[in-house]
Amino acid sequence: MKNISKYLVLSLFAFLSIINAQTFSVDSKDGRNQATFTSEAPFEKIVGVSSGLNAVAMIDINDLSNAKGKVTVPIANLKTGISLRDEHLRSENWLNAEKYPNAEFMLTGIKGAKKLSDQVQTNVTLTGKFSVHGVTKDISVPAKLTYFKESPKTKARAEGNLLVVDTKFTIKLADYNVQIPDMVKGKLSEDVEVTVNFIASDANAAAGACNPCGNKSDANPCSMKKSNPCNPCAMK
Repeated sequence: MKNISKYLVLSLFAFLSIINAQTFSVDSKDGRNQATFTSEAPFEKIVGVSSGLNAVAMIDINDLSNAKGKVTVPIANLKTGISLRDEHLRSENWLNAEKYPNAEFMLTGIKGAKKLSDQVQTNVTLTGKFSVHGVTKDISVPAKLTYFKESPKTKARAEGNLLVVDTKFTIKLADYNVQIPDMVKGKLSEDVEVTVNFIASDANAAAGACNPCGNKSDANPCSMKKSNPCNPCAMK
């Protein structure tokens, strides 16, 4: 009986957290929302930038325990400053953008803080699943989250309450079955630093930017169920 009561209480708290959550999404046309991939090898440093990323997050700023979300970075948008090198990176021999068009991070939890306060940068650890080149790995990455309640000042950037996300972490190419061709050994590092920066707004979500089912009350843009048609956060 005690176990049942405990389960019901936990379920109630989880439900209330979801009910109170705000849905934030980015404007994918805003090129200031970016992901950067940096490789520092003995003979060359390569910095690739992918703009136009997509991100959606369902977060209760007063209770981060049930946060969910998804960030999608189009590989085809990756630019390093040299067109021929960009073509090689997107090719079948490297990232194979045609078969695996996106790098994705599925947020499953936030650790290190219980809530977000207005205009206060908060250090947290994001837990989730990172996918690239057809391989998905569980990862935990450090991040800085800053919540801004809508004001005349924030409206200069975007309508609505804003969530600013900054994170930086390192992946090993071999972990994702990305092989470094012999012709570029010494020019491409096995370790690649990933930096993601974006500003999301709950006004974008309210306008339906992340909700393919419009204003339906049962639409959950961060539902973990793949069968939910109102779910742009599902891992493909």
